[in-house]
Amino acid sequence: MPESLKMILVLTLISGAAGLGLSAMNDYTKPLAADNNRKFTLSSINGVIPNAATPDACQKYAPAFDNAPDKDAICVGASTVYRGRKGNEVVGIAVEAIGEEAYSGTITVLVGIRMNDGQLSGLKVLKHAETPGLGSIMTKCEFQQQMVGKGPGDINWTVVKDGGDVNQISGATISSRSLLRAIHKAQDIWKNNREDILNKAPIAEGEVCDGK
Repeated sequence: MPESLKMILVLTLISGAAGLGLSAMNDYTKPLAADNNRKFTLSSINGVIPNAATPDACQKYAPAFDNAPDKDAICVGASTVYRGRKGNEVVGIAVEAIGEEAYSGTITVLVGIRMNDGQLSGLKVLKHAETPGLGSIMTKCEFQQQMVGKGPGDINWTVVKDGGDVNQISGATISSRSLLRAIHKAQDIWKNNREDILNKAPIAEGEVCDGK
């Protein structure tokens, strides 16, 4: 057999073995990644729908629901709305909302809202690219404390600089406004889509809310 043909055969065998190895590794890690993603989602939902009359943003509570909200989600436009139920009653929702016009793009927030009165029950910043030490302060419970536990009419949901009651992050007013835009979206979903929240069939597993 010519030397060049041997080399081609060896390289083919190596490439095939490498491909099989990568395929096997992907088959092994895919369910692990999916499980980790689900644990993160449930942990985030647990944190924003707490079993507390007036939640403290810096405290941890048991969840207020007894279902699996990630299996009971609906789409409202491009937002995913996770429903937390106690028995058959929807006691709270966790809305994945995006705040536009942040300093470095957009901010994705999981906003917890109590169903009966619209109280902001929790916040979890899922994704942002804001300046460390400035815009990133919005992830801190001490900053979120001024909003968590408040209902729609309890405060003016704009930053102090714009005449509202929310103390903006010093040096990061743009980030603060973007966070509030996400909260406003979630509040509007709670206010204007009650029928869907209570009665709409959940989306299929793996379905993505894209607003279409």
